[in-house]
Amino acid sequence: MKTKLFAALALTALAATARAQESAALTVHEWGTFTSLQDEAGRAIGGINTDDEPVPSFVHDVAEALLIPPTELPQTFSKGVAGCHPDVTMRLETPVVYFHAPAGVSATVDVHVGFQGGWLTQFYPQAAAVAPGVGGAWRFGHLTERTLGTLDWRGLRINAPGDGPETTERMWLSPRAVQASDVRTQDGEHERFLFYRGVGHLDAPLRITRSADGGTLSVSQTGNPVSVAGAVDQLWLVDIRPDGTAAYRTLRPGRRPIIRLDEQPLASTPADFPAEDYATTTVQRLRADLRAALVADGLFEDEADALLNTWEVSYFKSAGERLFFLVPQPWTDTVLPLSISGVTHVTRVMVGRIELVTPHQRELLARLAATPSKSENVSGILESLRPRPDGDYFAWNAVARGQKTLAQAGVAVPAAYQMYLDLGRFRNALVLDEQRRHPSARLSEFIGNCGLGGYRVQLDAVPSP
Repeated sequence: MKTKLFAALALTALAATARAQESAALTVHEWGTFTSLQDEAGRAIGGINTDDEPVPSFVHDVAEALLIPPTELPQTFSKGVAGCHPDVTMRLETPVVYFHAPAGVSATVDVHVGFQGGWLTQFYPQAAAVAPGVGGAWRFGHLTERTLGTLDWRGLRINAPGDGPETTERMWLSPRAVQASDVRTQDGEHERFLFYRGVGHLDAPLRITRSADGGTLSVSQTGNPVSVAGAVDQLWLVDIRPDGTAAYRTLRPGRRPIIRLDEQPLASTPADFPAEDYATTTVQRLRADLRAALVADGLFEDEADALLNTWEVSYFKSAGERLFFLVPQPWTDTVLPLSISGVTHVTRVMVGRIELVTPHQRELLARLAATPSKSENVSGILESLRPRPDGDYFAWNAVARGQKTLAQAGVAVPAAYQMYLDLGRFRNALVLDEQRRHPSARLSEFIGNCGLGGYRVQLDAVPSP
């Protein structure tokens, strides 16, 4: 009888312990974006280490000069500005990790994240970083699918009161506007979240191909390590014009157009939108659709708002045609493994974003390759802004930091350079890719004058991982 009583008491104690652990478990939510650029055949284009949402200066870097800042300056004018790294076919943009601890509960955890096929390039608060193939500023080896970059936060205190660094940067304040537990590192850095970014050499889980006549798009699954067949239940095809008007359509399985996310090619959908679909109010409807999908996938409402506010410019205001989808968590867990010590409930909601090369961009590239590009056309762009001992540095700095466009600074831009600017965010990668596809003496001259091919020496300087 005593034995049975002791056994029952032991089981009761174990159950109570399990319930206590469950009640003290951390709820962890993460969001971010996997961005890639694909040509008409669905091939990932390299050289997209472009940063159109710069982070505050207190953010830690694995190495300087790896990301291209959002400036319209020719790279030859900006000492230390990065060039296109040909191996970068994916941008891991602003994953943010929130901890939601029960009221009055504090905890200390270790957090590890890896990027299979990539480097984790920026992070806050301070972490132990490993980036095979990175030899320091301006010294980067090849990035391959075997590369494994990692970050480790050890002894991270959850629910530790304190204020994060002062900043006025919108992209940093947006993710901070979430009701989550503050975190503190052992060396005293505070924030509302863990932040990191990266660049990778891998394909998106989906491939978008354009028909020969440019009129239709097809979606298929790529050969990534985890199948996403049947796991993506909606996609959003979006076209945003330079005037701010936009059109979009949602693609869903079992509806028209029919989408089958398996090994077979997906059904076609028109690549273009009727003129009457374009409106200035479209972005608000798209944003509402994405917000609802993010919340349904597991984010809290304020977390979904934080994601969309952080990427407002590149998602909703940058001209171009792009496809959005929610990445299945098994794919994310394989490519971006995350482990947290202790008892946690982890939800990871990542947006897949595929930028598509459009017929308009191909036209611009063809015109650029046929336009004479003398060195004086580039060197004369900013002569009035060039810093001089007796000059005004403000105009130059505003353009150099991406705070003003050349037009806003009153600069007369040559025709060839304006075509280059009109290519959009990934213009450097598009120009270099066009030169590989269709070599041109004039395009080669333009590339040399602008300093777009800045990674040839560095790639030979560091052994591959």
